[in-house]
Amino acid sequence: MAESLITKRAIADSLKELTKEKPFDKISVKDISEKCGINRQTFYYHFEDKYLLLRWIYQTDLLDKYMDDVDFDNWTEKLELLLTAMTEDKTFYVNTITHTGTYIQEYMIVQAQNIFEQAIDYIDETLKEMDVQRESASDEQRNFIARFFAYGACGMIVEWVVKGMEEKPSYVSENMDTLKEICEQALYDFLADRLDL
Repeated sequence: MAESLITKRAIADSLKELTKEKPFDKISVKDISEKCGINRQTFYYHFEDKYLLLRWIYQTDLLDKYMDDVDFDNWTEKLELLLTAMTEDKTFYVNTITHTGTYIQEYMIVQAQNIFEQAIDYIDETLKEMDVQRESASDEQRNFIARFFAYGACGMIVEWVVKGMEEKPSYVSENMDTLKEICEQALYDFLADRLDL
């Protein structure tokens, strides 16, 4: 592991430890640096601020690990793995989602929107292969659909976290899979001009 990555991981672990002691919005770069045993300049060499550190943690610990190659076939399994990882570090995720205003929620929505845009592309290609005669969805429509699904999925995850992750990850992922199947069919119908929004 490269030295830079080792330092980033140590900084991230220090933030995670601090979230067991106080809310994220009360943690300073100075607190993180002291916990990690580095000076603030070293922190700033790796991260512009604590929010970019937080994004790096979400990206490397969740999205890169569990959502990198997500598709319709493995959606439920990937989501359950991601949610399970969140429960294993419950204090950190509850703290950061609860005490960052809308920062993390907005970040999650952007990431989810990218995933749903890939899903729309997949459905679009499938319909072309099936030789379904239709007018292509406009970029505005595609953006709206992806954003709609992103808000729904992220909203459910955020609510689950804020309420203390009471339901098992399998329960959440299975229900979201049912929703995905309904939405997938609606999206096929919409893109094939069988459903008008």
